[in-house]
Amino acid sequence: MNKFILYIALINLMDLIAIISAKYYNITQKQIFLYLTILFFGGAGYFFAKSLKFEGMAITNILWIAISVILISIIGYFFFKEEITPIQIAGIITITTGLVLINLK
Repeated sequence: MNKFILYIALINLMDLIAIISAKYYNITQKQIFLYLTILFFGGAGYFFAKSLKFEGMAITNILWIAISVILISIIGYFFFKEEITPIQIAGIITITTGLVLINLK
């Protein structure tokens, strides 16, 4: 597997865990979730820095943020019963199209 793709996957995994932890902290006010949020956002930053060896900042950041938006929207909808409006669905489709386009070289 390409190291860059591995780093993008790890960045998004860490980001996903951090955001879910932040949501649980907001719901429960349990400090452990706050600490997990900090730890996993730090991990995402670490892998972001490592990924810059393989690709530029702009592409790496776009991949991180775009994939994160899609994953968090799905998790929010299915696990936290958060609403996704039709306009937000259009945005997610646009993001997905953008991801395909920026990866065409």
